[in-house]
Amino acid sequence: MADSRMRRMSKKQRAKIRRRKKRLRAAVVLFACALICFLFCQILLFFYIHRYAKDTALEGVRVGNLDVSGMTVSQVEKAVEKQVKACQNGTLTIKAGKSSGDTTYKKMGLSADGKNLAKEAVNYGKEGNLFKRFKEIRCCKKNGYTVPLQYTVNEKKTKKILKTVCANSYDGPVNASMVTKKGKPVITEGKEGEAVDVKATIKVIEKYLNDGWQGEDGTITAKSKMTKPEIQASDLKELSDVLGTFQTYYGDDGSSKAINVEAGANHIGGHLVKPGEEFSANAAMEPYTEENGYTEGGSYENGQVVQTMGGGICQVSTTLYNALLLAEVEITERMPHSMLIDYVEPSMDAAIADDVKDLKFKNNYKTPIYIESVLSDGYLTFNIYGKETRDKNRTIEYVSETLDTEEAEGTRFVETDEYVGYYEVISGAREGLSAQLWKVVYENGEEVSRDVVNTSHYASSPMTIGVGTNTSNSALKSRIESAIASQDKDTILSAISSGSYDGDEDY
Repeated sequence: MADSRMRRMSKKQRAKIRRRKKRLRAAVVLFACALICFLFCQILLFFYIHRYAKDTALEGVRVGNLDVSGMTVSQVEKAVEKQVKACQNGTLTIKAGKSSGDTTYKKMGLSADGKNLAKEAVNYGKEGNLFKRFKEIRCCKKNGYTVPLQYTVNEKKTKKILKTVCANSYDGPVNASMVTKKGKPVITEGKEGEAVDVKATIKVIEKYLNDGWQGEDGTITAKSKMTKPEIQASDLKELSDVLGTFQTYYGDDGSSKAINVEAGANHIGGHLVKPGEEFSANAAMEPYTEENGYTEGGSYENGQVVQTMGGGICQVSTTLYNALLLAEVEITERMPHSMLIDYVEPSMDAAIADDVKDLKFKNNYKTPIYIESVLSDGYLTFNIYGKETRDKNRTIEYVSETLDTEEAEGTRFVETDEYVGYYEVISGAREGLSAQLWKVVYENGEEVSRDVVNTSHYASSPMTIGVGTNTSNSALKSRIESAIASQDKDTILSAISSGSYDGDEDY
C-alpha cells in the first residue's frame, strides 16, 4: 500500500520531501561542527586560563596605587596594612565654624578592609565562566586592573575628636538647666543651636581619603546642623527633689588644682541620666587637654606626687561619689586612691585615672536624675535632683572605719629640674591604712541596718626629697644622678658638695 501511495504522489511532492531531508542532514552536520568548534574553544580557553596560578594576583592588578602582581591573598593583605600604617601619621586639619583643629589619621582609627581587598585582587580573572575569565585576563594584560583602596575611619574615635575640635566652633544648643535658689529648684529653658554633624562630617572625611589621597596632610571643612538641646525644660519639671548633696573645699586661688576641679565639675554638671542608664565620670570629664579647660596639676603616681594634665580632678569624682551615696544611686564602679587624701575620710574617695580608674553609676530610680555642680568661694557642691520616693522617717549616714594602719618607712630621693644645690622636702611621709565604709540606716531615729559599702587600702609613702640636677657641668650632673639612684643620703650630699670644687657656675 505504501508503494501505491508513493506512486500516487506527484513528482512535486516527492521533490519537496527530498529537499527537507537534505536540509535536515545539513543542519545536523552544521550543529555537529558548531559543537565540535565550541568544545574545542572551551578546551583552548581552559588550558589558556589555567596557565595562571589560582592563588596569586594576575600581572597588572593593583590595589589603589599598590602593584600586587603575583602576590597571594596574605601578601596583598600585608601590603595594604603597611600602606595604611604609612599613612596614619599624616595630619588632618578640620575647619569648623569659627575655629579649626588638627588631628592625625591614626587618632581617627584610619583603616582599610585588607582581607576583602586582597581577595578581590587575587580573584580577578579567576571566577565566573571561562569566557568571563578570559575577557578579564585579556583586559588585565592590556590595561591592568585596579581594586579601589577604600579607607574608613573609626566612627567612635572620630566622633570624640570632632566633639573636642568643634567644641567652641559654633553657637551650640544650650541644655535646660536647674539651680537651687532660696532652697527651691529653678529651671532655665534650653535653646537650639548649631553643632557639628558627626555623620555628615565623617562622610566628608572618607570622601577626601578615597579621592586620590596618598597619605599627605590635608584639610576638610566640617558639616554642621541645627540641633535641639539634649535636655528640655519638660525633662526637669518633675525632678524637684534633692536626693543627695555633698560639698568639699578646693580653694578658688587660681592654682592648677582649682582650674582642673572647676573644669571637671563643669563637664559633669548639667547631665541628665535616664532610668537604667549608666554614667561614667571619666567619660564626661575627658579629654584632659588644654582645649578642654585643663592644665597640669599634682596627682599620685607610683607612690609620689607628679604633675599630669588634669591633676586634681579626683576631688570632683570624690565629691560626686558622696552625693550619689546620699541619693542612694547604684554605684557600679569605684576605686580608691593609691594613697590617702585629706578632703574626705578614708574609703569615702573615688579616684580617676584615665581608663584605669573610673567612677560609674547607674540610675536605679524610675525617673531621671539630674546632676547640678555648684562652684562658690572655693567650695564644690554636687546636688542630685530627682523624684523622692523614700520614706520621710528614714535617714542614712556613712561612717568611715579604720581597720589597720601602716607606718611610712625610709626616705625617697627624686630628681628635679631645679639647679644643683636644691635639696628640699617635696612631700612628707604618709601613713598607709585599710578602711571600710559603713552605710547606716535609721527609721524614726533608730538604727535598723548597717552594711559595708566598700573596703579600701591606701599604701604608705615615705618622705620625698627633691634633688636639683640642673647644671651645665655634665660630669657633676652624672655624679648627682648616680648618687640619687643609690638612694643614699650621704652619697647624694657628697655629690652635691663636690660641685663647689669643679667651679660649676650653676651651683
